[in-house]
Amino acid sequence: MPPETKNCQNCKKDFIIEPEDFLFYEKIKVPPPTFCPECRLKRRLSFMNIYSLYKRICDSCGLNIISMVHKDKKQKVFCSKCWWADKWDGTEYSMDYDSSRPFLEQVEELINKTPFMSLDSTYSKLINSEYTNYTSDLKNCYLCFFVDYAENCFYSDFVDGLKDSADCFRIKESELCYESAGLHKCYQTLFSQECDNCVEVLFSKNCSSCINCFGCMNLKKKSYCIFNQQYSKEEYFEFMKKVNLNLYSNILKYLEEAKAFWLTLPNRCLYTNSLNVNVVGNYAYESKNTQDAYMITSVEDSRYVQLISVPRTKDSYDYTCWGGNVERMYEVAVAGHGASNIKFSFGNYPDSLNNEYCYYTTSCKNTFGCVNLKKKEYCILNKQYTKDEFLKLKEEIIKNMNSNPYISKKGLVYKYGEFFPEEFSIFAYNETMANQYFPMTKEKCEENHLKWFEPIPNEYTPTVKYSDLPNDINNSNDILNEVIKCECGKCFRIVKGEFELLKRLNIAIPRKCPECRRLVRFQNTLSQRLYKANCSKCGETMDSAYAPESKEIVYCEGCYTKEVY
Repeated sequence: MPPETKNCQNCKKDFIIEPEDFLFYEKIKVPPPTFCPECRLKRRLSFMNIYSLYKRICDSCGLNIISMVHKDKKQKVFCSKCWWADKWDGTEYSMDYDSSRPFLEQVEELINKTPFMSLDSTYSKLINSEYTNYTSDLKNCYLCFFVDYAENCFYSDFVDGLKDSADCFRIKESELCYESAGLHKCYQTLFSQECDNCVEVLFSKNCSSCINCFGCMNLKKKSYCIFNQQYSKEEYFEFMKKVNLNLYSNILKYLEEAKAFWLTLPNRCLYTNSLNVNVVGNYAYESKNTQDAYMITSVEDSRYVQLISVPRTKDSYDYTCWGGNVERMYEVAVAGHGASNIKFSFGNYPDSLNNEYCYYTTSCKNTFGCVNLKKKEYCILNKQYTKDEFLKLKEEIIKNMNSNPYISKKGLVYKYGEFFPEEFSIFAYNETMANQYFPMTKEKCEENHLKWFEPIPNEYTPTVKYSDLPNDINNSNDILNEVIKCECGKCFRIVKGEFELLKRLNIAIPRKCPECRRLVRFQNTLSQRLYKANCSKCGETMDSAYAPESKEIVYCEGCYTKEVY
């Protein structure tokens, strides 16, 4: 079958469906999409509220809780303990299918009836880590998001296997790291980016297997280097005695010097590793035969996949967030741990199988159009059927979805084969990851019939302004009692575990609130978009993660590997 050009019914831009795409759609028995890849991603991300947390009451036990859903929203919300309890399974809210109404309209009704989990976490696998979201297997973690298998960590997101660290982003199997991004198997690596197998490395970028290096870039298997200059062991440690990161002014100084130095050296066009085979994308690792990928690990034979942090994923398209031995995922977000053959769904938890149009289901199999359902099989709209009844009714519904489709508020047509409309999300657009990757103003959201939410901010009385904090952490012994006013106007505190880690690493108290620090890390991370550019060395055309207006020197993979490694 030849490639086919289609026009996205949302943004009205043309996009191409390749022959291998058609083969995938045929294999999993779905029609080709009518939205372009970017609009499909934006739609999935509009269901993901990771960072916006609020105080409210559990609608089951009545206790005060922290929740993704604000108390002013109409949805029922159960605390983690109540949502995961065995005293209910979701069939209490079951509905009979009405063939006279669009099926997705009935799913939306079920969304508004059923109770949602307060936090998107595997409650039974969290120890002293209540203030986290999109997490599993944590111990003593605080305000961590999108994190698995971590211990004693603070203000970090998209990490897997992290210990005794704070303010980290995109890190795997590392320990004692601070204000860093893109690390793998690193120890005591501080204020650094895109490093692997490094020990006691500071203010460095794109380094591999380095020990005791400062302000370096593009080094491999080096020790005792300062801004890429080789020194003796004695000279290096004499320099380090004068670094004094316990002084905030020194941190700012070295960050500025390091960033200026990094601009003088080449960057690779895409951040991948040598364990990839036939992969196109950015921040893609240990993957094979995968295209249009972003921030993935161990993905094979897939396309349009993003934020896959846990190995492994196979034979999947348009899959966002999680992983963990999954396969045949299509138009799915936040699903993993053994899930298989999931379509047009959000929030499918361990060992889910053959589910379509499901919204927050756990350990369910062969379900269609179910919401907040647990450990059930052969259900439609949360109602139990026999296997034969289920298969017959499912076929009838699919036919009806094509002849009587749901029409969104924007006038978009949702036949069988498309993910939920954005208006089905229980979150406002500006609460979600969609607004982080595809920012929109309130006016633009209203124009596109998307929700916008601005809660009344909590009022705190600051006791000290960020600019008045002591420069030296050794003069900060009373910091746990302070309410600090950030430059952005919000108040924050230093928590005990964070302070103990800062003292251990001898690093000054941060001046920005956790949200501002996270936004800086995100802004320093390349986006999921790829650009056509020319290599700064050989001039050949290449796919680049760097925007054309960026200041960095960018080499194609061949030139970068030849010069650096």
